Amino acid sequence: MDKEIKKILDYILDFNTVNEYLFHKLYGFTFVFRRDITTVNDRVTTAEILPVGIIYEENDEFCYAPLYGNDEIDEIIQEFVEKELSR
Repeated sequence: MDKEIKKILDYILDFNTVNEYLFHKLYGFTFVFRRDITTVNDRVTTAEILPVGIIYEENDEFCYAPLYGNDEIDEIIQEFVEKELSR
């Protein structure tokens, strides 16, 4: 019954969630933030920005230090390479 109600609410209310990573360089470190925005019928209902890690360069290699037990490391690295190193 819960799945049926969820389908109906999703159809009527048009939920949409966007997750993206932001990178901010400061003092030789790149701070990584995750931005989550949820909309219902094209109106923002919740928005959240969370710090998730720090990227730094050591011995000509980039290292990632997560701030929490983070399972999203592959996504963060892929987006970092696409956005920051392709400049």
